[in-house]
Amino acid sequence: MRQNWVEQLESPNQILEQLSLAACLIELWKNMYSTSTEESSNPIPFPGFVDIACGNGILVYILLTEGYKGVGYDACRRKTWTTFPAEIQKCLEERVLIPKPFADVLDLQEIGVEIHTGVFQNTFIISDHADELTVWTPIMAALASLASPLPFFVVPCCSRSLAGSAYRYPPPGSGERKELEQDSQPVAGDLRALRARKMEEKTESGFLGSMVGSLAAKTMGIAEEIGFDVEKAWLRTPGAVNMALIGGWRTVEGIERSASKDSVLQKITEVVERECSKDGGIHVAAKLWVERAKSLRQGQGMHQAN
Repeated sequence: MRQNWVEQLESPNQILEQLSLAACLIELWKNMYSTSTEESSNPIPFPGFVDIACGNGILVYILLTEGYKGVGYDACRRKTWTTFPAEIQKCLEERVLIPKPFADVLDLQEIGVEIHTGVFQNTFIISDHADELTVWTPIMAALASLASPLPFFVVPCCSRSLAGSAYRYPPPGSGERKELEQDSQPVAGDLRALRARKMEEKTESGFLGSMVGSLAAKTMGIAEEIGFDVEKAWLRTPGAVNMALIGGWRTVEGIERSASKDSVLQKITEVVERECSKDGGIHVAAKLWVERAKSLRQGQGMHQAN
């Protein structure tokens, strides 16, 4: 793939990061589901995956090649898609995702492009560097099934508000920061291991005070507010330190939600309205979202040329 790299706006080093993420997801899924290729005590079959902002599609390509069924969506088709086998290309779709709360207050016929409202059925949501879809991910996962929300895997990147506008969330407070740090592994081993651990702690502390760390804290906070149990996992992919947020695992394992569908929907509505207030309310935020989507589509020709 590196030898035949066709994207000029992206680095071929992304291949290494995508391989790392694929390995992480595969190990996670082995613990969550039974697979056709391995014996498992877990009776729950793998439901498939959807990568909601798949970009160059490499992660989708790797996972499909490894035998996991799924699809990838992106607002703009990428050159890399044409380098994949035909059966892989069929699983990559060019669509604009408009979250259901926005779709409900808009006239979608006026948009004139293929859209998706994010209400997926029985699947695992991957939100890797999804930018404006990052904070939306747990909301979409809950709206897809109020009684049993879809599990998700979020890797935060560029910080955006629910309207899709650039927005830096305030750093997490001491309580939130402590909660984010509490999953760190205990220190054990020789002096070299202890020194290595200290270096990791410095790196993680820097992350938690960064824009991406604040975005991770915000996404986790919203997920927990609408009823998700969220696991945190440090990712040390080549050249980067990040945090993955894993939601809905305990629901998949069969733990029933105590809240009713109506109360979950009410909580989601409250969260969306509150978060959209910073952009002028849900109607204004929805229009801003569509305008941004249109600008992405208009720049598609330039992107393909590059």
